[in-house]
Amino acid sequence: MPAQPELTAIERDKLTINPDFDFRELAKKSLEEIPANHLAFFKWTGIYQQLQKGFFMMRIRIPGGLLKAPQVRRIADLAEQYAQGQLCLTTRQTFQLHWLRLGDLYKVLESLKEVGLDTKNACGDVTRNVVTCPLQGGCPLEVKNVRTMIETIANDPELKDRQRNLPRKHKISVAGCGRACGQTLMNCQGWYPVSRKSSRGVEEIGWRHHAGGGLGARPYMGKTIFEWVPEDLVLEVTRATTEVFRRLGNRRMRGLARLKLVVDQLGAAGFADKVLEVLRERNIQGLERLEKATVSAMIGASFLDGQAVIAQRQPGLNTVRVMILRGEMTAVQARRFSGWAEKYGDGTVMLTARQNIQLCNVPTANVDALLAEIHQAGFNTEGHERLPDMVACVGTTMCNLAVSDTPNAYRRLYAELAADKKLWEQVGTLRMHMNGCPNSCAQHWMADIGLRGMRKAMATGSEEGFSVCLGGGLDAAGHIAQPLCDVTSSELVSTVRKILEIYLAQRASPQEKFGEYARRVGNARYAELLGIPQTQKGPANLRNLQLQPVFEQAVLESGAVDTKQQN
Repeated sequence: MPAQPELTAIERDKLTINPDFDFRELAKKSLEEIPANHLAFFKWTGIYQQLQKGFFMMRIRIPGGLLKAPQVRRIADLAEQYAQGQLCLTTRQTFQLHWLRLGDLYKVLESLKEVGLDTKNACGDVTRNVVTCPLQGGCPLEVKNVRTMIETIANDPELKDRQRNLPRKHKISVAGCGRACGQTLMNCQGWYPVSRKSSRGVEEIGWRHHAGGGLGARPYMGKTIFEWVPEDLVLEVTRATTEVFRRLGNRRMRGLARLKLVVDQLGAAGFADKVLEVLRERNIQGLERLEKATVSAMIGASFLDGQAVIAQRQPGLNTVRVMILRGEMTAVQARRFSGWAEKYGDGTVMLTARQNIQLCNVPTANVDALLAEIHQAGFNTEGHERLPDMVACVGTTMCNLAVSDTPNAYRRLYAELAADKKLWEQVGTLRMHMNGCPNSCAQHWMADIGLRGMRKAMATGSEEGFSVCLGGGLDAAGHIAQPLCDVTSSELVSTVRKILEIYLAQRASPQEKFGEYARRVGNARYAELLGIPQTQKGPANLRNLQLQPVFEQAVLESGAVDTKQQN
């Protein structure tokens, strides 16, 4: 199909540029010899240009954040050789390498492949790294082990290899149960298993399907699309949902090109009908077993609430949780984790959405010795889901879009508040996330306290600052954090402290968590208690926008995945 002139430049490029570059050949060229639009398509291999010219960031695709010790060692070796010895943990359960040179990209890619890892589709307008709850396979509350489903979706040839021309990024979560730990509501698609009695009185397990979640500058919470999906149809529904997005996503305005807008406009029932249309076009059998949702299911509260060690469902085995400050670690530290995983567990390492690391399948007899080594090495295991467990993006240090220095804000908040153990123990559960721009890579919309980078207007010019948002969460129907006030970076620490002091003084009881209190009181009252004007800025209302199908009607009617258009 020829490029269409009414499309944006990137949409025209997606019809003509093959994103599977030969990085060995590209290593022979200078950066200036590679067209800018080709450099932009490095994202389909998980590679971005950094803020610093001549350097690249590479994101590794790690379905569900699960690694084995030799893989961690290989990543550490590559970081030491090519990435200034540094690693970053992301909110999508992956590692990132920064400071890579063009001539070294193929070396890193080929070395990762040797240990069963790749970076394909870690970025770009594709299905991204599949995420899950941090206790996959071991949680005492999970309905079933979902590892097989994670790998099935993550490595599906259609989703991974052929559906590579989506309107924008597409994110999928596969959780072990219907609790908020799996972040079901903030993903484009969210899956989790459910159990019920069949008509014959026998317990059966199926899956519940959500779609339409997403953060970014315009946050939406997902809706329940199918109340019941038999396990043998989960992949087909996932594919069909992605295909509906391919057809109906807005390709003329990238800011509106997310599945969340398609679902919001069609509604859950209307979107389910579109998915069923695609399934029928594909002649998928057994569709009468799918049950459309009549109401949106409520998500339970997270099981995770401060535990350093969690007894797994497997008798005698445990998961040990370790906080990684700002999600940054050295190659030397990464090797220590791989060694601990083998010495004290079965060699399994888990990366979490809170930019932390977990060591899994640790026998109870080994826990104390492991904790002693972890603490001796300077890592903290206390304060999970508390003030010390903050999440932050890279900010203006490396990101082209950031306007605020989140690393500096993180350091100041940590030094002045998180180091105050008496304070954070009194406050209890508190998830604080900070972004250097509105794009929500660090997920500020779903935090108890979310900080969004901005420039605050002053008497003359503007000053770097943050918009402070309160009350986000992923339980129940989901809660989008609401803007409370705008502060300069210099005002940030004192403002957060005042917010916490008001909560401690005004909460109904010590059992009322911060997020519950913030939502009960409301930001107008909170601003009064702070003695400041409440900001009027909030997430944009995007209802009633027109969907913009991009492909010709013949393609829409066929429902086929045209591989010529995927490259």
